[in-house]
Amino acid sequence: MKDETKIIEDTMEAIPVPSEKLDSIIENSFKGDAPPRKRTGKRRAGYVLAATLAISILGGTLMLNPAMANMISQLPVIGNVFDYFGSTSKPAYKEFGQLATDVGRTAEDKGVLINIDQGVFDGTTITLAVTIQTNKNYGSTIFFDGWPSVEGESAGNAGASFEKVKGLGYVGIMTITPWFSDTPDKVDVIWEPKKLLGDKKEVKGDWKLNFSLPLIEPEVVTLNKQVEKDGVAILFKEVRKTPLTFNIYYQQLVDPALLDDWTAVEAELKATDDLGNEYEVPYNGGFTEGGARTREDLQWSATIHNIDPLATKLIFHPFATVSTIDGAKIIYFEDIEIDL
Repeated sequence: MKDETKIIEDTMEAIPVPSEKLDSIIENSFKGDAPPRKRTGKRRAGYVLAATLAISILGGTLMLNPAMANMISQLPVIGNVFDYFGSTSKPAYKEFGQLATDVGRTAEDKGVLINIDQGVFDGTTITLAVTIQTNKNYGSTIFFDGWPSVEGESAGNAGASFEKVKGLGYVGIMTITPWFSDTPDKVDVIWEPKKLLGDKKEVKGDWKLNFSLPLIEPEVVTLNKQVEKDGVAILFKEVRKTPLTFNIYYQQLVDPALLDDWTAVEAELKATDDLGNEYEVPYNGGFTEGGARTREDLQWSATIHNIDPLATKLIFHPFATVSTIDGAKIIYFEDIEIDL
């Protein structure tokens, strides 16, 4: 596997782009202008893979590969990964490029160069912009045998979304949501995959991409608001707001007698604002802490993106699904309002 510094030095020597054009590319590239959900938790870390992206040329990797530089010299520069996603099918990422940390970590083996372009740590979730440069066709999308983790923290949920890009390889977004006991000022991310897999072929390799990301300091607002019905209570504990994300933390509390008739309980949220906008509230997983009254007293967190800047309130519409192998029912609770 090539040393990262050597890759950069060799590539800089070979870039066939006029200096004025290269300077312009660099400057532009680094500027930033649901189905039923399953409990994941400490009992089981869930890793979700879906192909959702379109073609992207990334300024963050332009100095790493001569073929990539040549490609960029012939095609329009459309900015970094987050900027591109935000302008196409992933509007939730439209602001990420401006506040993300430039990572620029690369590793190459077996003709596959992996580059972490940028990253964001909002105190709950780590979001990474990734390119995979290869001239081999592994299929319409790819995944790895190992996913990023945070040193010293319990594994939580992770997700990835990659799509094949002609002439480049693959491009995508990865997210990691560990179980933090306390929110750290920075995270040390470890990613050392040993195999790249696609639906057409796979390759074994040795890639090491370890790096740190600082915390985007959130504004923390304590809530302590609770709704209760039919043996299930939902306690809204706090929110953590950053310019990029709105993370809400809540806990479901279950009357032990309820579990005489039902096996599982899962509390979820929908949200609207005072302007009438509706928001998805995708959860980040749930876990049961030691000392919980029942196995279903789960702690949850969920994240909302792109709240209308003119909105002054979020209205949460909580509901819980109680189920057995034979059936389920939904419990609807009173709304909870939170000032923005």
